[in-house]
Amino acid sequence: MVMKFLSDSEVITVAMNLEEEGAKFYEEAAKISKNKETKDIFSRLKKEEDEHYKTFKELLETLPGADSKGYFDISEEISAYLNSLVDSGVFKNTPKAGIKQLGEAAALRIGVNAERDSILFYTQAHIASTNPQGREVLSRIIDIEKEHLVTLTNRLRIARKLF
Repeated sequence: MVMKFLSDSEVITVAMNLEEEGAKFYEEAAKISKNKETKDIFSRLKKEEDEHYKTFKELLETLPGADSKGYFDISEEISAYLNSLVDSGVFKNTPKAGIKQLGEAAALRIGVNAERDSILFYTQAHIASTNPQGREVLSRIIDIEKEHLVTLTNRLRIARKLF
């Protein structure tokens, strides 16, 4: 198996991008939501994604310089997966004209899929990380992303009946 190496800062930068995309998506989803409960969920998730971004930014600022030995050991398959996340974006399955063309149920489905992809990304990063502080942050974020997934999945079940 071929091993690739990504620096801690590269993986954390990808994580920051995921959180930033998520915050923008949930902000837009809240704007289009007509149902108050759905709107509140999207608004809360936007705030939590903003907090994750700040957490990763703080972590990035504490990492040693680029020539440090804190690297993620990843397989070629995981490297391809990370690259596909970066290229396609977790939250970029929306129409070019924007989220306004989607309904609430479609926005919830995109959120479910995005949270699932985020959990996979953070889990792989956690497994591969050699940085104890990074592993701790990733572990906390994974738990929160799982909560997001459950919240969105439960709301989607209800939305299928409402919309």
